[in-house]
Amino acid sequence: MKNEKRKIIITAAANNFHFIKYLVPALSEDFNIEAISMPGSNNSRIELDKIASADLLWMEWADGVNIAFLAGFDLPKTILRIHRYEVFQQRVIQDLNKLNIEAIKKINKLVFVSKKVKEIGTMHFPWMCEGVVIPNLIDTDKFPFTDRQKGYNILMLGRMSYVKNLPLALTMFHEILKLDHRYQLHIVGEISDPELTYYAANFMDKAGINDNMHFHGRIDNNKLPEFMKDMHYILCSSIFESQGLGILEAMCCGLKPIIFDFPGAENIFPDKWRWIDRSEFMHRIMTPDYHPIEYHQFVVNEFSIDNQIHLYQNLITETLDLPYRAMGAVEIMCCVAPPFNDGLHCAGISKEHHDKHCKKCTSEKKDSQTAGYMKAIKGDHLK
Repeated sequence: MKNEKRKIIITAAANNFHFIKYLVPALSEDFNIEAISMPGSNNSRIELDKIASADLLWMEWADGVNIAFLAGFDLPKTILRIHRYEVFQQRVIQDLNKLNIEAIKKINKLVFVSKKVKEIGTMHFPWMCEGVVIPNLIDTDKFPFTDRQKGYNILMLGRMSYVKNLPLALTMFHEILKLDHRYQLHIVGEISDPELTYYAANFMDKAGINDNMHFHGRIDNNKLPEFMKDMHYILCSSIFESQGLGILEAMCCGLKPIIFDFPGAENIFPDKWRWIDRSEFMHRIMTPDYHPIEYHQFVVNEFSIDNQIHLYQNLITETLDLPYRAMGAVEIMCCVAPPFNDGLHCAGISKEHHDKHCKKCTSEKKDSQTAGYMKAIKGDHLK
């Protein structure tokens, strides 16, 4: 008789399940998964009962309802996945900083979608150093490959906020038009900040590039592959990306990536696809080097559900098999100085990490043999 699948409940801040939508169908082969939408602050008894009876709770985003759960509820074994905005939004950082040791210990596994996001998170909260890095994955079948010749259509994809750095994209695009006026810039996604709308209109008028600019608004994911058949490059000018899922989706279809060298981009994309200044931008586009199957295969090998879903399967299985909840082995009772945390309690970081990074204690050690005060909380099940 086949064993019954273990139950996983997924909750998401603001009910945003966008980045987990490809994972759920693939993981459902091994686990009984249900993503539940939480009705604001008046949490339904039905949803709370589902969480209480689950084998595992997957929290998507360290914000909103998930922080409330950590602070005030008895939870099953728990995975918390952090993307980008949580480590930059001051409100979220303040909410995380209010979590006490008992709340933090409810997190069995902490997951970051990129190495750079983990690095920044750990700067704020040393207990996050125990987190693992597993990237977002995509269903490559939904973004089929189309071979193409080098052309002139450049695509920007995503919600156009300040982070996407549209001003830089327009400036670089204007520069390339000075050399070849055949290039066209296609922007897919809503412009979220009104100031950017006025900026773009002003720049286009004064630079005289209106005829080369095309704003398509939001296009549904199921229609994007057909639209991208006529595109040749995917442009990223972002000041920061946790990973750049839209870039990968376009590459999967065969578009050449032209990626601004944002913090952490070097951990994701090879040098030959990144640019930092005008000359590199021009070279990446105008070089005859153009190999659509290479861009597609990079995504298939590194970020596809088919080749990488085992990373999440193993994560879930390891979490379910843990006999206890506590994430960390050491509770540090000291003042951890900036840039980490001004609080007096930091759970779940190793003695080695503390000795290296706690500036208060390491400076005092030079003058005294009695610096700091540490209390280890260890169990046989903890490594």
